[in-house]
Amino acid sequence: MCIRDRYMGNMDLQALLQAQLGGMQQMGDMPLNDTAEQIQISSLALLKMLKHGKAGVPMEVMGLMLGEFVDDYTVRCIDVFAMPQTGTGVSVEAVDSVYQQT
Repeated sequence: MCIRDRYMGNMDLQALLQAQLGGMQQMGDMPLNDTAEQIQISSLALLKMLKHGKAGVPMEVMGLMLGEFVDDYTVRCIDVFAMPQTGTGVSVEAVDSVYQQT
């Protein structure tokens, strides 16, 4: 006897799912709304992000993304800007005093 049979009692996954739903109607091929979000990143912005991330190792890095909303589920990133800060899981300190909050 395999472990699956011992714990599932020879019940297939679809029957188990239907039992968990508590008698809801069978869903079948019901269309689902696509609510996945997408971001389109320009190649220049991606290269700048990778360079900034690599330069910050082993510290955390921070930055700003500039872009626009295309529609309800799509954002287009045109450019990125590195923030001159260093940080760890405990604190974040600005490298330049102009960016330091007092």
